[in-house]
Amino acid sequence: MAKRQRTKGTGSLIRRTEGGPWIARWTDHRGMKAERSTRTTDRRSADQLLRHWMAETAKRASGMIDPEVEAVTKRAREPIDQTLDAWEASLSARNITPKRIKDLRHRAQAIVIHCKYTSLASIRAESVNAWVAERRDANDASRTINGYLQALGQMVKWAIADGRLASSPLAGVGLVRVIGQTFQRRPLDPVEIGTLLHTTEVGPVRRGVGGPDRAMLYRLALGTGFRVSELASLTPACFDLNADPPAVTVRAAYSKRRRDDRQPVRPDLAEALAVWLKSRPAGNPVFDLGDRSRLAGDLRADLRLSRARWITAASGPAERRERARTDFLRQVDRDGRRVDFHALRASYITMLVKSGASVKEAQELARHSDPKLTLGVYTRLGVHDLSGALDRMPTTDRADTPPARETQRATGTTDAVSFVKKPHPIPHPFQRKSAQTDATVRDEKQTLRMTVGDSKPSKDADLRDAVQRDAGESNNTPGRARTCDLCFRKARVKSVSAGNTETYSEGVSNLTQYLTPSASDAPDLARLVEAWPMVPEALRAGILLMVEAAARAGGHG
Repeated sequence: MAKRQRTKGTGSLIRRTEGGPWIARWTDHRGMKAERSTRTTDRRSADQLLRHWMAETAKRASGMIDPEVEAVTKRAREPIDQTLDAWEASLSARNITPKRIKDLRHRAQAIVIHCKYTSLASIRAESVNAWVAERRDANDASRTINGYLQALGQMVKWAIADGRLASSPLAGVGLVRVIGQTFQRRPLDPVEIGTLLHTTEVGPVRRGVGGPDRAMLYRLALGTGFRVSELASLTPACFDLNADPPAVTVRAAYSKRRRDDRQPVRPDLAEALAVWLKSRPAGNPVFDLGDRSRLAGDLRADLRLSRARWITAASGPAERRERARTDFLRQVDRDGRRVDFHALRASYITMLVKSGASVKEAQELARHSDPKLTLGVYTRLGVHDLSGALDRMPTTDRADTPPARETQRATGTTDAVSFVKKPHPIPHPFQRKSAQTDATVRDEKQTLRMTVGDSKPSKDADLRDAVQRDAGESNNTPGRARTCDLCFRKARVKSVSAGNTETYSEGVSNLTQYLTPSASDAPDLARLVEAWPMVPEALRAGILLMVEAAARAGGHG
């Protein structure tokens, strides 16, 4: 073995075979022997490589080069396929489903191939942003683009944790902003569900699955909210229909939450399942779904058949045309919302919310980790549902509750107790509206002073209180009670006394005589005449006096 001796501390070059490449040997920064092939038979080139490696060793020993950073840099230059294989193996170790692993690798690898990346070190934010721009120009959905970006970001995040990258090269890449929902599902209402199930039960065989079995598949999806993969995993052992309450269990290996999910079901659904499961062999899946990607096509075919039979069942041509214009059982409605198999789960959650379930109950039955997903994505409420919620609110206008009586400081001339203004049983015919009306009232008051004679003290007090209350309703005295400045002396009109029925009847006829000619022009006066028997006695006395005084002043007396 040829050997090239060098000065101590400068390493050495050796050859293991005659004419073979030179092998460099030296002591690294940790004091350990290092050996590396120069891959050249030229001694001068080999000597230059040895000196370069020795210089790096000196830098490491002095701290100028961080060995850990150097190791990360070295791993970042590994071939990208080798990195993808290692990432896929780590996903399998985390018990992620093979379908999900395949999907993640496909999405990350699509960007890698498009951008021609050869290693992790070659990933650049600029090229990824250029790929996003191309996808947007191709009218790809924002959520689809974000799915690819998230897969690549997940791989990069794993590489950093595994010591393959020092920092993320995707720091300058952001997700595409999603404006609204590009794909909206439409939940079915109960009438649509009943029509679909009835038609499917007597429907044709599709892909080897008969109508009754498909109808039970739809019924179970609508009664539990199970996803397609969860429905396909069910065996007879998953059904505990004799429990209280009856329930169906999805095993952790097939549940999205990776835990056993025991889902309660309604008793009527449990009874139907118990009869149907008698023909299912133990140990095998209860639903033979085959290619699950074609299950949505089966549902669309059943929707079309159900809608066509519903339209045909109309009583006449006019009703058939009216039904054809509706969105009943239509796969895509006028708002662009679609009905696919996952829409059955959305229907289940929407019916839960409409039934009055609390947010926590709806979240638990939907098996969501976040109530925002339950209420914001899956639940669809129409304007009638929102209107019904408003109808259940307590009313704020309770006409049957009398207003509270409040005592205020007296501000009138008699220091009497005033009351909060209440609606009068009839409109006040002499309520002051303007300065001109006030003047008229003053004239009437003066006339009353001259015409009122002897009367009993109790009647005077009643009449005074009645006039004070009516005066307190004046619009030109806001915020305080006001009493009229009426002077009651001995009344010379005996028709207002309690015991004189004959003169009282005469007063009623006189009032009718005075007011009836003007009733057609003044609806308030007409209502006063009609309601006269219900007017309190003291108030009637005051009105009679005022009407008589006004009649005399006008020349009618």
